[in-house]
Amino acid sequence: MNYKAWVTKAAKQPMVLETVDLGSLGAEEVEVAVEYCGLCHSDLSVLNNDWGISQYPAILGHEVVGHVTATGPNTKGLKVARRRRLVRG
Repeated sequence: MNYKAWVTKAAKQPMVLETVDLGSLGAEEVEVAVEYCGLCHSDLSVLNNDWGISQYPAILGHEVVGHVTATGPNTKGLKVARRRRLVRG
């Protein structure tokens, strides 16, 4: 599946909007139409390679608000069209 995402390709470079292929939705995965996405200090550290371990290209942001648009067959507790706040570790 193709999605639009802001991608960073190298340390300390501007992010660029690209179409990326994330593959098929997994059995326990959820597709979310993102309305808002925040970048935290850790994201900025990856963007700038502050820790010396960043790998590029990278799609940053793990705190999002959006609507669930699809669920894998083994997903529990989420339904399509529900608005959710999601935070990934």
